[in-house]
Amino acid sequence: MDELEYGKYIVLLDEKGKKWLIKLSEGGIFHTHKGRIYHEEILKAGYGGEISSDKGYHFYVLKPTIYDYIIKTPRPTQIVYPKDIGYLILKLGIHPGTRILEVGMGSGAFTSAILTILNGEGHIDAYERREDIMWSTIKYLNRIGVDTKILNIHKTDFLEASPPKNYYDIAIVDIDEPWKALDRVYLALKNSGRVGFIVPTYNQLDKLAEYIGKRFTDIEAIEISYRELQFKKGRIRPRFRMIGFTTVVVTAAKIKGGEYI
Repeated sequence: MDELEYGKYIVLLDEKGKKWLIKLSEGGIFHTHKGRIYHEEILKAGYGGEISSDKGYHFYVLKPTIYDYIIKTPRPTQIVYPKDIGYLILKLGIHPGTRILEVGMGSGAFTSAILTILNGEGHIDAYERREDIMWSTIKYLNRIGVDTKILNIHKTDFLEASPPKNYYDIAIVDIDEPWKALDRVYLALKNSGRVGFIVPTYNQLDKLAEYIGKRFTDIEAIEISYRELQFKKGRIRPRFRMIGFTTVVVTAAKIKGGEYI
């Protein structure tokens, strides 16, 4: 039984839909402009329960999803948004048992999502050259409690690495100069293996486009926008704020006999 206890994270949801991600601690108090909320009261309410602050505002206690952790956890780098992560998971065909090559760990958002999907079945080799990002990602993964036993982190520059050949089903590339990784990614993937590139600028995209067609097919570059609706009877309309451009997502499949740079 998944019971709420001290040391676990919860999401507090107020009457207007605002969320806070909180780690419960014995004797803890959550302070907000809507008053104080005692962690002890949250624990008593349990998942799905309703509580009130000392100013009389009402909140619901919810169990966090991986979406909440990705959006609400501070990181040293720009996150990959759930809108892009979800598309990549489906487009690349990530499922339990998949062997995945991750080139650049970034914020750790994508790593946490695919670990959740794999659920202990499969394998991830992640390459990260920056030690500060590597440790930030490890700390984040430990904090949210995902199973990391299938994750093998290499603290090294992928451009100097020698990954196994024809081994991976899927590769994810999130580095400043992704075109420089194409040779190694191509060799590491199985035939017809899928690759996804996270490319935040059009200059990078133009450079990648120059080389990717020499050894990959089914190439697609898209950007995804996200806009929530105001969901109230008689007043349903798009909200004024939205998450627009965050990155371009490029996907492709390996072909036999590809050329090298």
